[in-house]
Amino acid sequence: MDDNSRLRVHEVLHRKGDEITEAEYVYDEIHSNGKIRQHHVHVKREEFERLAKTIKKPWLSFNSFTKVTRALLMGHHAAEDIPEAFRLLDTDDSNTIDIGELAAFMPAIIPNSNSYMLLRYFQPADTNNDYRLNLDEFTAFIKKGVVRDLALGRN
Repeated sequence: MDDNSRLRVHEVLHRKGDEITEAEYVYDEIHSNGKIRQHHVHVKREEFERLAKTIKKPWLSFNSFTKVTRALLMGHHAAEDIPEAFRLLDTDDSNTIDIGELAAFMPAIIPNSNSYMLLRYFQPADTNNDYRLNLDEFTAFIKKGVVRDLALGRN
């Protein structure tokens, strides 16, 4: 996205009965000349559940995961969701999120992502260099739109 454009985003939750089957994030990139380019990011239950089976520890339900993706992919547009996303990601109740907790589910959002790739973007938010983000650091990380930009192929 260039400096003369702005981004508008909205979330669409697809359901089958009471079950969320997919979270879709629709981005409208609005350029100064009035031209709009649309981008879509899809987070599917099927892919999340396939990934969850490979993780050796208890993990989030897909419905909880959509609360995390809302914050990660909507950034400052979902600022009120950041504390809940942090709480859900802090699986060891340490009041911090380490790179492993954050990277474990990233392939459901960004295919072929890994902890090494994420570390490159994670480190600037880690102000005390402990490879963990507290709530303030996590909030700054989210508001920068790092995960959104990665999902949109902008890095």
